[in-house]
Amino acid sequence: MEALNKTSLIKQSKDQQHTANTMVDSMNVDGGEPSKDAPTKQGSYENMEALNKTSLIKQSKDQQHTANTMVDSMNVDGGEPSKDAPANANENCVGPSSAGAGKASACEGCPNQGACSAGAFNSPEAIAKAESETQALQSCLSNVSHVVLVLSGKGGVGKSTVAAQLCHTLASQGYAVGLLDVDLCGPSAPRMVMGNAFAGQTIHKSGDGSWTPVYSRDNIAVMSISFLLQDANQAVVWRGPRKNSLIQQFLTQVDWTGETDGLDYLIVDTPPGTSDEHISTVQYLQKASAVSGAVVVTTPEEVSLADVRKELNFCQKTKVPVLGIVENMSAFSTQMNELKFIHPTSREDVTEQMIKTLQDKCPEVLQCGIASELFGRGGGALAMANAYNAPFWGRLPLDPNLLQACEKGEAFVQEKPKSQAAVALQEFANRLVKTLPVAMDKQ
Repeated sequence: MEALNKTSLIKQSKDQQHTANTMVDSMNVDGGEPSKDAPTKQGSYENMEALNKTSLIKQSKDQQHTANTMVDSMNVDGGEPSKDAPANANENCVGPSSAGAGKASACEGCPNQGACSAGAFNSPEAIAKAESETQALQSCLSNVSHVVLVLSGKGGVGKSTVAAQLCHTLASQGYAVGLLDVDLCGPSAPRMVMGNAFAGQTIHKSGDGSWTPVYSRDNIAVMSISFLLQDANQAVVWRGPRKNSLIQQFLTQVDWTGETDGLDYLIVDTPPGTSDEHISTVQYLQKASAVSGAVVVTTPEEVSLADVRKELNFCQKTKVPVLGIVENMSAFSTQMNELKFIHPTSREDVTEQMIKTLQDKCPEVLQCGIASELFGRGGGALAMANAYNAPFWGRLPLDPNLLQACEKGEAFVQEKPKSQAAVALQEFANRLVKTLPVAMDKQ
């Protein structure tokens, strides 16, 4: 990226590390005005009782020197990235445990060069810590058959809608499903699975210290930062290291066993972009060899497609298989009898009169569905899928009833099974199951 000065980025990363948020107590927990001269301006954050503060502090301090600061931590030449590379390593990192660590040409200018040269990542303590983290990841996900990321480089394209309705649809087919929400600053997925009931839910710790997710029904488990907030409207103002710490806890301390003895599918709802949450989630999951693939969501217009191409590029760099691309909001879809009619001159609502007229003169019209391509004619998502050699799953129309189902936390395929959107969602779920089958004895 010619416009970016890599040296400047590395310098900024070093300058910012000592001011990174490293523990829950860095926020003013008494609800008062935050200090104006604080290194990081924060809002109030009230008692997240489910979080182990001591654990967070220790993990955050350990992770500061490897804070995610640039996408170049991945091997951008298309080769296999080093699995033990620090998250802020240079491109083509040889790995901190290799013989050339800190000495290879690729190490020049890396913020970890000194530590690698001194063998900081090669010490018995560091190796034991890395092995312990990997074991914790593998243990936590041992009873999860498939982990599927829902990604998009663009915000507002409906990732949470697709993630939540995939959960509902798979659950309606009898699969045990989990929804992990790593959109820490905008956790909307729990509402889409549980409706208003999500607001009264909290996370509990078991005797062994693991977290028990919230269950919307027997075969849908949900984990989100929203269950740790005392106020649903409270902003989460965190930098990378703190986000990484919580994501690591989600991936190592949640017990997905439940009454289904584990999960068939764990759907991970992510924020837009290709930054901290994405790099951390992918790297942690790859340590446990637990990334099954990603569903990438876009809308039809080029403004969205341009950013989603970056997400597909991210998947290529990180070796995350793209299971399918979904074109959401492909067209506005509804029934004629659900429209509102406005008089062309008075602008008054004449819906009642028009419906009556249609019933009298042409009743079959009221049974018709209508569609309008609000974002222009589609096709861009299909062309993008072909260009990246990724499967195109299809188009999900913009349906007001789907919006209501998400608001209420309902399974749309059960509420409106014959609608175009429900048919599309069933097709997406079927494609997922076909690509990532679950053994019959697991169900």
